[in-house]
Amino acid sequence: MTSLIHVRRAVAADAPDLARLTLEVQAVHVAARPDLFKPGGAETSAEIASRIGSPDQFYWVALLDGKAVGYAYARVVNEPESRWRFAARTIVLDQMGVDARHRSRGIGEQLWHAVLEAAIAAEVDRVILNVWSFNSDARRFYERLGFTSFHERMAVELRSRPETSR
Repeated sequence: MTSLIHVRRAVAADAPDLARLTLEVQAVHVAARPDLFKPGGAETSAEIASRIGSPDQFYWVALLDGKAVGYAYARVVNEPESRWRFAARTIVLDQMGVDARHRSRGIGEQLWHAVLEAAIAAEVDRVILNVWSFNSDARRFYERLGFTSFHERMAVELRSRPETSR
């Protein structure tokens, strides 16, 4: 029997599942950069539920046989014109994650298509996302979807945080 993947806009009742999935994504970041990311540092169910009802903010949930196994969160950003840049209307794909046990089944791609449809409907100029340099799996995934780097941040680490301050 083939399992069916279904992606739909999230509703407030999905918030606990979305919060669980954000914790898994956060754990990947904590494992790679414990000097930057805090264990458990993800949105609560209540915070997610309040965003779900906000205009220009979108959550999607991916269901596999009725169980939440992935999510995406995106928001519309209107950037005003300045001396240096033209005005822009973008969607920032702020978060996306798939339960590690269910990756490589096309779930992330289906979530991306839902985001893309919303971006087209919102008449934005582009979809932007941030991906950490250490996350090579995510970088390869986004590149396969057609994302290219257009702005990078670089750092010189001057000190690391002691274990006791985390």
